[in-house]
Amino acid sequence: MSDLIVVLCTCPNETVAKHIASEAVQKKLAACVNVIHGITSIYSWQDEIQCDTEVQMVIKTKSDVVQELRELVHSLHPYDVPEWLVIENVEASSEYADWIRSVVK
Repeated sequence: MSDLIVVLCTCPNETVAKHIASEAVQKKLAACVNVIHGITSIYSWQDEIQCDTEVQMVIKTKSDVVQELRELVHSLHPYDVPEWLVIENVEASSEYADWIRSVVK
């Protein structure tokens, strides 16, 4: 079983995503965060269908820091309920996996 995980989290805009990503990497809670533009999210919120343009963060990290990462992201995130999807047991090349492990505390 791998200790590597990927976390998905949407943000309302690039400024918020870059701020959260920078903090996560600086605090060694993530090795890398991809910020993907042009996401259209259609969802139900408070019994209404919403359609928003968002930015997707793809966060590469380790399972043993995921709770601390979650607390950081939620403390900086403007949404009442930020997306927080953890993909576990991520397979990676040995070189990339070693790099993530060397960067994340």
